[in-house]
Amino acid sequence: MNDVFSDVFALSYEHSPNLLVGRWLRDVADRSLYPPQEELLSAALQNNRCRFWLLDMRTQRAYSPVLLDWLDSLLTQQVVSVLGSPVFIACVAEKIHQAEIEGIGTETLLRQQAQHEFYPYFFNDEAAAREWLADSQDYEHRPPQR
Repeated sequence: MNDVFSDVFALSYEHSPNLLVGRWLRDVADRSLYPPQEELLSAALQNNRCRFWLLDMRTQRAYSPVLLDWLDSLLTQQVVSVLGSPVFIACVAEKIHQAEIEGIGTETLLRQQAQHEFYPYFFNDEAAAREWLADSQDYEHRPPQR
């Protein structure tokens, strides 16, 4: 599967590592940054209820705090109850956004979502994100140490 939902976002499924991979194709404004959750859930369901997602946001010049709202609404959409638990999301962003990403809002979100077995984590290196997702597949109910 390799779907381009718009001129902004493409989604593919990699069978061998069992990953749903979403990539932003270009820099966009806040509100158009995030793909519809229904499309992501549908793609995950069509691919073995895939609970391991890699979201590559490195084309974005600015870190958008709207991302936290989007991740929170994914949890509200009951992604864990639809796909099973736990669900692991590795978000890859540019290193220059690391201080913003590691702010108090992100830390609070991660703690809240971990209570529901929903684990979004942030990386600035795709290889490290992929390794974390591969390791996550060996864990039943908690993420591996980063």
